[in-house]
Amino acid sequence: MTPETLCVHKDRPIREAIACMESGGLQIAFVVDAEGRLEGVVTNGDLRRYFLKHHDSDRPVSACMNRAFHAVEADAPREKLLKIFDLGYHAIPALDAQGRIREIHTRAMSARAESPVLARARAPVRMSFCGGGSDLTQFFIDHAAAVLSCTVALYAHVTLIPRADARIRIFSQDIDREEDYPSLAALQAAPEKGLVATVIAVLAPTGGFDLYLRSDFPVGSGLGGSSAVATATVAAFNELRQDRWNTYDIAELAFQAERLCLGVAGGWQDQYASAFGGLNLIEFEHAGNRVHPIRLEEHTKNELETCLMLVNTGMTHDSNRLHEVLREEWQAESAAGESAQTALVQQNVALCRRMHHDLIRGELIAFGRALQETWRLKKAFFPAASTPQLDRIHDAVLAAGALGGKLLGAGAGGFFLFYVEPQHRRAVIRAVEAQGCVTTDFRFEPQGVTSWRSKISGLPA
Repeated sequence: MTPETLCVHKDRPIREAIACMESGGLQIAFVVDAEGRLEGVVTNGDLRRYFLKHHDSDRPVSACMNRAFHAVEADAPREKLLKIFDLGYHAIPALDAQGRIREIHTRAMSARAESPVLARARAPVRMSFCGGGSDLTQFFIDHAAAVLSCTVALYAHVTLIPRADARIRIFSQDIDREEDYPSLAALQAAPEKGLVATVIAVLAPTGGFDLYLRSDFPVGSGLGGSSAVATATVAAFNELRQDRWNTYDIAELAFQAERLCLGVAGGWQDQYASAFGGLNLIEFEHAGNRVHPIRLEEHTKNELETCLMLVNTGMTHDSNRLHEVLREEWQAESAAGESAQTALVQQNVALCRRMHHDLIRGELIAFGRALQETWRLKKAFFPAASTPQLDRIHDAVLAAGALGGKLLGAGAGGFFLFYVEPQHRRAVIRAVEAQGCVTTDFRFEPQGVTSWRSKISGLPA
């Protein structure tokens, strides 16, 4: 039923209003002026009251219309309509700004039509305290492996907007890169693909889309940023799926795209940390990987967050190349029948479990000092992780009062993580600045990758 079938001009005879009411089935007619503006309504009750005094159905309908009617604005919320209906009304006109009827609401009104949606996702980066190197497959295939890490509130952000065609466009703000493919087949066949395009090739979604990416952290930070980007991208597509992947699936798809398909060397911890979020002990072995959440008492968590300090060296690193060097060194050691590096990594795993024990017991001074030991082990089994300049920065911060610290990620640049008690923080900041570095504020992020939907006004052009 359309508003026009229920409307009658105010100068038309009452009998036309009666015919209008009968044809509409709502037992109501809406009286409008020459411009279509609503001036009143006529119901059965109005007619009965009129005919008790008059018997002329040829008089203008304005003679019997009721000007005290209920109407709502054209975009009135459902809640407002329900309240009016609950007062006993059966039909409510919705008016535009000029007072013209745009819609007639009844108690049988249907749910609003489904709106097109976009998907958003964000994935946090991780800080690895200990165990790095043991998450490489060539190590944990034969040895026990564990990594202790947490996520912080620095994110990779992804927005996925479906298209009405097959075109795929990728906009990466951090590296100022745009990729444009006429179809998924064209993307999959492209010889040179970036990280996100590689993730898309693995997921093989149907239909076109525009994908927008940005990050809260610099490239080459040592925070596992590329894995956060891959994880957030997988999660954005997962948001629009009917058969949802679980968190392990998301981490594994991100690993597959980044490590196997794109060929970026590295371990497994980054994707799992970003996907699961929070403070975790992550164990790796041939039979399967397991993420064990760590619950700290609130005061312990607050003290840990207060005493940890992120220091940006301003130097980026090539994580892929560093891991390739480490892989080559391990392969050479294995061919020579030696086990020095393996033994050092095993010591790192043992230290990881000790630091886990210190954390859950609230022994944070011991935990802070252990950061120094894990950095010593990292440099011992992988000398390329540090440089003379990085050693100077590290030593200056320790001399200023830090209990311990290590470089995050593969090394050779990015961020240092130090344990600094608040009474020494000012002196440490001065030492950091004297070395040409800056501190970066952060907060722990207890959640892993998160995705959600939002309405959009239309599909991309």
